[in-house]
Amino acid sequence: MFDFSILFPSVLNGLTTGAIYALVALGLTLIYGVLHIINFAHGAALMVALYAVYGLARAGVDPYWALPLVVAAMFVFGYTLQRVIINKSSHGRDENILLVTLGLSIVLENLALLIFTSDTRTIETPYTLATVAIGPALISHPKLVAFAGSLISCALLYAVVTHTRLGRAIRAVSKEKD
Repeated sequence: MFDFSILFPSVLNGLTTGAIYALVALGLTLIYGVLHIINFAHGAALMVALYAVYGLARAGVDPYWALPLVVAAMFVFGYTLQRVIINKSSHGRDENILLVTLGLSIVLENLALLIFTSDTRTIETPYTLATVAIGPALISHPKLVAFAGSLISCALLYAVVTHTRLGRAIRAVSKEKD
């Protein structure tokens, strides 16, 4: 017999997790939509960012405040990877870009495995186990903040792409590279 009391909490849990996955997929979609590149290193770069947040949290920085620092650092990291490794080694060919990003992914993942080992890591904060009641569901505070952050990030990206000169340039490049 199906218990309907778990339906709403399950749907809410799925929505919060799905929003985070959607944010990751949005990055992949933006790269593929504009440059027509499948970036195999995208997940590995996300892993590096999460380890950076973990490292800052271990150093005493609140993870919510560490996130903007890591986003800025990941922009620089991605830009550097693009300029120094991907552009120079791909020679403009899509096959080479696939191989280079796959190689970057393997290197980043194995470096993380070497440095951090394969042990599970968590960030302990005073609000890690705090929950918020939404109807009959209890949602953890960090998950709710991640959900809100995902929605805000998606809305900001939408606003940039549709209402700014940079967004117009991005849409133009996605239609015609030259």
